[in-house]
Amino acid sequence: MSAKGFAQFGLFQDVTLDSLIELSQSLAAQVEKITRLQFDAGLESSREAMAATQALLEVKDAEGLSKWQETYFQPNLDRATDSARQQYALLIETRDIVADALKQSTTDATRKIQENIDRIAEGAPEGFAPLFDAIRKSLETQVSALDTMGKVADQLGEIASANLQVFQGAAAAPAAKSRAATRRKAA
Repeated sequence: MSAKGFAQFGLFQDVTLDSLIELSQSLAAQVEKITRLQFDAGLESSREAMAATQALLEVKDAEGLSKWQETYFQPNLDRATDSARQQYALLIETRDIVADALKQSTTDATRKIQENIDRIAEGAPEGFAPLFDAIRKSLETQVSALDTMGKVADQLGEIASANLQVFQGAAAAPAAKSRAATRRKAA
């Protein structure tokens, strides 16, 4: 390939490299957030587990066990649920970053392909117009299909989020009922 041929791709490579660097930095920031969240949750969980174990060893009767559950068990369950919710939110945020980068990349590539098709079509003999129209139509169909797949992915994400919220609500409800039942038994 001639030097002139390589030079044509130079600008495209610079733009692609810049986009790749930006995406890498965004993903690295997301990994850092998730790692920090998991580290903090693990550290807090370890501290709470030591305190809960010490308090459980000091339980002597049913009332003490009931107080232990209220003091340690339910808050730890709530903290674990909150940590899972935060991690899920970060994963959704990461998915959105990747999806946006993919959309941008696809948009740029599609635009360049369309420009090249138009440039080639201008220099082609008259009889080739239907061929280029078919290529353009095929490209539009592919872009539409990708757009539809993106919308489906967004809907699946919304469904997953709704299911998680329902699950979290269902997990919290039995715990509240169990605390009320424990209080009634102790009284």
